[in-house]
Amino acid sequence: MPYTKNWNIPLECINKEELLERINSRASYVLVDTIGTYDGNKYKIKSATTIDYPHVIDRRKELLPFDEIIIYCHSKDCVASKKVAAALISLNFHKVKVYEGGITEWMQNNLPVEEE
Repeated sequence: MPYTKNWNIPLECINKEELLERINSRASYVLVDTIGTYDGNKYKIKSATTIDYPHVIDRRKELLPFDEIIIYCHSKDCVASKKVAAALISLNFHKVKVYEGGITEWMQNNLPVEEE
C-alpha cells in the first residue's frame, strides 16, 4: 500500500554581509544564480554563475571544484534556491548554502550586479 513520508533537509543560509565577505575574500566558492532570465529577470549578482533552476542537477559536475556552493534566486519567498540546495545535499554535496535575500535584496541595497 503506497504511503507518503516527509523528508526534511536542514539548509544553512547566509546573509548579504556574509556573501559580500565571500566575494571580497576570493574564497573557493561558486555563487549560483538559479533565476536566469526567468520572469523577465535581467540581472544577476556580479560574478555569479547562472544555472537555471531546472538544470542545476544536470550540471552539478561544474560545482565539484569548489569548496563552497552558495545558491540564490529572487527573494526569501522564492523556493527555487532551497529546492536546489536540498537536492545537492541529498546528492552528498557539502558546504551548500542559500542566500535567501536573493537578487531582490541585493539590488535594494545597491550592491554590484551585472546583466544576464
